[in-house]
Amino acid sequence: MRGIAPSGPRVGIFWFFNRRLIADCSLLGSAEAYGEHLTHARSHFDFWNNLQHLGTVPREIEYEEPPRGRVVFNTRTERFTLYADRCILTRKSLVNQILRTMHLPTSQTNVRMDGHYLCSRCLKSLHGLGGDF
Repeated sequence: MRGIAPSGPRVGIFWFFNRRLIADCSLLGSAEAYGEHLTHARSHFDFWNNLQHLGTVPREIEYEEPPRGRVVFNTRTERFTLYADRCILTRKSLVNQILRTMHLPTSQTNVRMDGHYLCSRCLKSLHGLGGDF
């Protein structure tokens, strides 16, 4: 998908940490093919490590602890999917912020919870351990 303007739709990764959205994304023209999807090339692990090195996030917090998610684009259906942790998806204003940050057309975007993106708080509640994040 060449020729997309800088304000065009993006795919990428994100977290909700310390009451703010942290995102790293790519325009579709720069996205990496993964099967029938286009996805952001950088992983949560690598980007979080970079943020730790820069001092943006604490070194003692692992990348999978805060609520996180990913946006991908299905080249067959021409639809975006925003996958995220329940802690993100239950906050409509946060979902809308992600949609705006990634310049996603709401009519072309599916929003789904994904078990891969369970934060430490959700994992604890899933196992009946309680706890706050």
